[in-house]
Amino acid sequence: MDRKDFDNSLSRQAFALKEYAKIVFDHVVPQVNELPMKELWDAQKIFITGCGDSWLAGIAATPAFESLTKIETNPIRAIEFSRILSNKNLGYSPNTPLVILISFSGSGSRVVECAKRAVKYGANTIAITNNSGSDLAKTCRYCIELGLPKDGEYQPGLITYNAALLSLFLIALRMGRVRNKISMLEYEDMHKELLSYLEKAQERYEEYAKRAFVIAQKWKDLKAEDFIGDYADYATAYFGSAKVIETFGGYTTYDDSEDWCHINFFLKEPDRIGRIVIANSQTPSYGRLLETIKAIELLKSPCIIVSDQEKEDFPENMEVFTTPETKYFWMAPLVQHIPLDLLAGYIGQLKGIEPFRQDDERYVNMGDQRGSSIVIV
Repeated sequence: MDRKDFDNSLSRQAFALKEYAKIVFDHVVPQVNELPMKELWDAQKIFITGCGDSWLAGIAATPAFESLTKIETNPIRAIEFSRILSNKNLGYSPNTPLVILISFSGSGSRVVECAKRAVKYGANTIAITNNSGSDLAKTCRYCIELGLPKDGEYQPGLITYNAALLSLFLIALRMGRVRNKISMLEYEDMHKELLSYLEKAQERYEEYAKRAFVIAQKWKDLKAEDFIGDYADYATAYFGSAKVIETFGGYTTYDDSEDWCHINFFLKEPDRIGRIVIANSQTPSYGRLLETIKAIELLKSPCIIVSDQEKEDFPENMEVFTTPETKYFWMAPLVQHIPLDLLAGYIGQLKGIEPFRQDDERYVNMGDQRGSSIVIV
C-alpha cells in the first residue's frame, strides 16, 4: 500500500507547517510589539478563551504565560466566560484583567459574545484572528491578525491551531519582557528557539508519517481511541481526540492521567482501544503518567506515546514518537500533536470517510442548525 495514495488535508498541513509558521511569526511579531506597555504591565489576571481548538490553544499556552509573566492565567471555555463567569472577574479595576479571545474567522457567535461581555465590564481585550475586519476584531481593543493566506488549506484545523498557539507564545514573551520577568537576552533567544524548534521538528515529519501510516492500518478497525495528557499536554490529548472526530467521526475520549486511572482504566475490551499518551518529561505529573503507562501495558492495549524521551524509557511493545529537545519546556505543544494528526488523517483515508462527515448528507444538511444568537449577561 502506497502512503502517497492516502494523502489528506492533515498530512499536507503537517508538511507545510514550518512555512506557514514563519509567515505567522513575521506577521505577528510587529503587531505584538505595538501593544501598549502600560496595559501589559497593568494586567493582574489573564483569561484566554475561544471555542474548540482555540480554547485548547489557550490551555497549551498557559505554562508559557505562567512561566514568562508570573501572572495567574485562566484558559476558559467560551460558554463559561460569556454566560457563567462572575462579573467581578472582569472589572474590579479599570482594564486590570487581560482577556485574549481567539477565533480564526473572527465571526463565531460565542467568542464575539465573550468579547462584548469583557468590554462591557471594563476588561482589556486582545483578539487573535485571521480577519481584522471581523466582528471579534472590531469589538476588541486590540487585534493580532495571523496573516495566513486566505486560500490556504486549514481544515481540519492544524495550521490554524499552531498559528494561534504561536501568537499566544509571542504575546507571553512580550508581556514577560515588559514586566521584566525575562531579560532581553532570554527574550531574543526564545524568539529564535521558536522557529528553530519547528525546523528541528519538521525534519522528523517524514519518519512520523511513515510510522503513522503503518499504525493507521493496524488501528483503523479498533473500536475507539483514548487520549491521556496533563497540564499543557492535556490540550494536545484533547486536540488529538478532536481530530479523530473531525476527520472520520471515530469514537474517542480524553482525560488526565489521574482520572484515567480512576475511570477510563475500566473501559471494556481494552485490547480494542488505542491508547495515546502525551508524556513530556518536564510536566509536573510525569511520574503519574509513567504509572498510567504501566497500567496500559498490563491491560495490553495498543499504545502510542508522544514524548521528549526516547523509546528505551518506555515499554518495549509501545510505539514512541520522540519530539526534538527544546530549551524551553512550554514550546512542546507546537509539535506534540503532529503524530496524532497524521494518524487521524490516514485512518480517515483508509476508511474512506470525508472530514466533518461530508460523506453523510445528515451532517451536510444540518450545518446551519448549530448557529446561536449573542446574549450579553
